[in-house]
Amino acid sequence: MKPVLGALTLALLAGLSGCGYLAGEDGYFRDRGSDYQGVVIEPRIDIPAGVESKPLGDLLPVPGQTQAQENTGEFELPRPQPMLVSADAAEFSLQQNGSTRWVQAQRSAAEAWPLVRQFWNDYQVPVASETPNLGQLQTDWIAFDLQADNPLLRRILPAIGEGRRVDGQEHRFRMRIEPGVEGANSEIYVTQMSRSQGGTRDDWPENSDNANLERAVLAEIETYLNQTRSGASITSLVAAQAGPRAVLARDGAGNPVLTLQSDFNRAWAAIGQALSQADIRIADLNRSSGVYYIDLAQSASSQEKPGFFGRLFGRDEEPEDDRAQRTEVRLTAVGGSVQVTVDESINSAADPRVAADVLERIQTNLN
Repeated sequence: MKPVLGALTLALLAGLSGCGYLAGEDGYFRDRGSDYQGVVIEPRIDIPAGVESKPLGDLLPVPGQTQAQENTGEFELPRPQPMLVSADAAEFSLQQNGSTRWVQAQRSAAEAWPLVRQFWNDYQVPVASETPNLGQLQTDWIAFDLQADNPLLRRILPAIGEGRRVDGQEHRFRMRIEPGVEGANSEIYVTQMSRSQGGTRDDWPENSDNANLERAVLAEIETYLNQTRSGASITSLVAAQAGPRAVLARDGAGNPVLTLQSDFNRAWAAIGQALSQADIRIADLNRSSGVYYIDLAQSASSQEKPGFFGRLFGRDEEPEDDRAQRTEVRLTAVGGSVQVTVDESINSAADPRVAADVLERIQTNLN
């Protein structure tokens, strides 16, 4: 009985498909690949007079007829070109058009505001006024010579340029966040102005007084936002099991910075262990200042250790030339992370190539 029913079912389906009931032009499962050719383009919406609007281009433009179809056969829908999507595309990126610079955020202005506001708070830059509903913020006046221990000022200091005064000058920044071309995006702008300490100048210039400082701050904001975004998805349990997460990047002045998603105590211990494993000699340290003093001219393994009588009667002081060769590995707590830099002193960064080599060796040996 079953073979008979199967044969009748096949015969019925063959008959239906033969008459075009299922797959024909008027069938239930017909090919709809060419339906777009009959779409009618509606006219543009007229904006009433007196209403401000931002012009938008066609999101899905429909091309016109580019070539006459000579044959009247069945049209084959072409295969679409693949979309190139980078998995490592940053959510925040530094953009420039002529002399105008901004940070492009793949978030709305309302979502980007608290993140950028936290940037100034983590770097301990005082805010004089802010208007969240307008996306505007103004910092207080800050001086590079009086606040040399501030990590943000220390990193953007080289951007001032050679020959420009630092002592006796003070600076402030104005930030604004504007909606992007698309509603889900936003743009972050920064304006910088300077004056003599105690001066009376208070009107903001149309353009920044120092374009290099403007770009350096924007680059710091971009790096901070991308690192904050990457570290936000890491839970404390995973971080405790896998050790501090280290990301090597560049600051606004182009100097390498190693950022650890960790508290200061764990980061201090991890950096000390990584220096030892990298065979970098630690000549001295100052935990209260967050500084390891290292000697790059001599490895830790090749250092001659004194014998019993040498340790008993020897002096603990090191020669002055050894002190001159010291390089500082500085740890700075910024928000919920710790930034590691390589400096010659608190006021001057080390050579970028030397700093990058040291930080890469530290990053490789972090557990």
